[in-house]
Parts: sequence; structure tokens; C-alpha cells
Amino acid sequence: MFNLSRVFRFVKDDAAQISDFPDSAPFGETDLEVRMKHFTEIENFTFLAYVLAHELGGPERPVQALANLDVPDEIFKKLVSDAQQEKLTDEQLGDTILDVGINWEHFVASTNTLLIPGHPLAISDVLIQRKIDSLDLIAEALVREVNFRSANKNK
Repeated sequence: MFNLSRVFRFVKDDAAQISDFPDSAPFGETDLEVRMKHFTEIENFTFLAYVLAHELGGPERPVQALANLDVPDEIFKKLVSDAQQEKLTDEQLGDTILDVGINWEHFVASTNTLLIPGHPLAISDVLIQRKIDSLDLIAEALVREVNFRSANKNK
């Protein structure tokens, strides 16, 4: 299969799933190419989860994947804490994933001039890096929630 991204949708035990987000940087000949591929993977990862969540169409439920999620940025920490009290339909969960993913992608894409040479997924602005890391953790948790809901849809 022709893939430019390392994130994908697959079926496991008759349930659609979204792959884990890669922990390592994508291959690239330059730091900027690596960074551009990274934010493309962010977009693919969260969009695939958005689509799957909308396909599920389930009722309001708590977002269990946010329980005990610790993020480094204080503003996002409060957002996670507040979100733990809410129940979301699958569609609302998908919309939330898309919102978080677009923010994550834009935080990464708009900080290219701050990348640390030789470490293209890191930037020199520590405060913004904390926000990027927080968005990453939140997005991954929300995608795990979609995968959980998909796997348990008919149970």
C-alpha cells in the first residue's frame, strides 16, 4: 500500500481502530522535512479518529481516557480536568479530537523557525513546547478513547 504517513486505520477483532501515534521522528533528509512530515502525521492521526468517531455515532459517555492524564502545561491541565467531568457523544468526541489535532498541528507548524537543529521535533521556546507536548498527550488519549469505543461498540 502507498503510504506517506506512519498513521493508519485498521481492523482488529471486527472493530475499526486508529494506529498509535509514532514515538519516533519520521525519516527526512533535513530537519524541516522531518518536522513537516510530523505535522502531516498529526493531521492524519486526528482526522482518521474524527472520521471513525462520527461513524460510531454512539451516545453520551464519560471520556475515560482522560482519567489520570497528566499534561505539562497548566492551561491544558485545567482543560483536561474540566473535561473529565463531561460526557461526550461519539460525534462530540470526534469534533474535540479534530479541534485538539488542528491546534497541535498549528502549534508545531507555526514554530518551524524555533526548531532545535538535530532535534526537529523540539523547539527552543520551553513554554510553547509544553503546550505542544500537552496537545500531543491529549490527542493521543482521545484517540485511545475512540479506539476503546469502537472495540466495545457491540458489547
